[in-house]
Amino acid sequence: MVLAGIRERWRPLRADLLARVVLLDISDPHLIIGQMLRGGQPMAPVWSAPVPAQTCRQGVPIALDALGDFIGDLLLEHGASDAGLVVALPRVASHLRLLEWPGARVPADPLEDLRQRGQDLGWPFRLADAVVDVQPLSGSSRCAIAVGVSREALDSWIEVFEIAGARLRHLIPAHACLQTALSDNLISGDSQALVALLHPSTTDCHLMVWRHGLPEFERVLPLEQEALIPELTHALAFCRSRLGGSPRQLLLGDRLEAAAAIGGALGLPLEPVDRNDYGSLHLQGLGLLELAR
Repeated sequence: MVLAGIRERWRPLRADLLARVVLLDISDPHLIIGQMLRGGQPMAPVWSAPVPAQTCRQGVPIALDALGDFIGDLLLEHGASDAGLVVALPRVASHLRLLEWPGARVPADPLEDLRQRGQDLGWPFRLADAVVDVQPLSGSSRCAIAVGVSREALDSWIEVFEIAGARLRHLIPAHACLQTALSDNLISGDSQALVALLHPSTTDCHLMVWRHGLPEFERVLPLEQEALIPELTHALAFCRSRLGGSPRQLLLGDRLEAAAAIGGALGLPLEPVDRNDYGSLHLQGLGLLELAR
C-alpha cells in the first residue's frame, strides 16, 4: 500500500520533470541566455550570463572543461540541471545557403546530390567536414535551404554539454532559429517586397534580407551608430539594385540605441519583432522548433 501510494505521487512528478525543457541561446559570442519552456509556453524568468573569456574562438569551444563546468553551474543555479536542453548554436559557427536546381526538382536526397557534385557552398569548411540539413521550401519545387555547422564545432559543443552534465536534446544552428522565428513576417504576396532584419549582438549587428521568404543577403555590420548607419544604407541600396525590390519593413531583433537615428536616416522605421514572451529571437525559434517535433 505504501509503495503504491509512492508510485501514484511519483507518476505526475515524473511527468512534470520529463516535460521540463530549457531553451539556451548561445548565438551571441559573449552571452548565454536561458529560459524554461513548459507546457508549450515560455516561462519567466529569462536569465543570462557572460561567456567566460577565452573559452571560445569563432563559435568553437577551446577550453572545454572550463566552459562545461561554467554551464553546469549555471544550470544548477537556475534549477535547470535536470531539464532537457535545446540549444541555439553560435551564429558565427553556423551558416545558411539558399540552393536552387535550375530546370529540375529538388532531388530526393539533396545533400547526397550536393556531395556527388562536389558542390562548394562558400562556407569556411568543406561539405565533407560539415553536418548539414537541407530542407525543400514549400511553394517551390526547385529551391531548398541548407543549414550547416562544422563537425568540429558540433562535436566540441556536444562534449561541453557532456562535461556540464546536461541532458542535451537538440543543437540547432542560429540561422535555422531566425528563419523559424520570423516565418510569419516573411510571408508576402508582393514578389518585389524585401524583408530585412537587423539583429544586434554584444559586438555587432547582423543584417539578413529575405525575398518571398527566401534568404537572399547577409552581412555583419558594426554596432556603433556612426559606422552602422552608412554601412546599413549601402547594404540596403545594394539589395535594391541586386534583388530588384525595396524593403517593405526593417525588423529589429533586439534593443538598439541607434534605432531612432536609423529610422530617421533611412526613412524606414525599425519595427521590433514580437517575441511573444521569449527572451530572444533565437529562443523563440528554438521554442517553435521544439513544439513542432
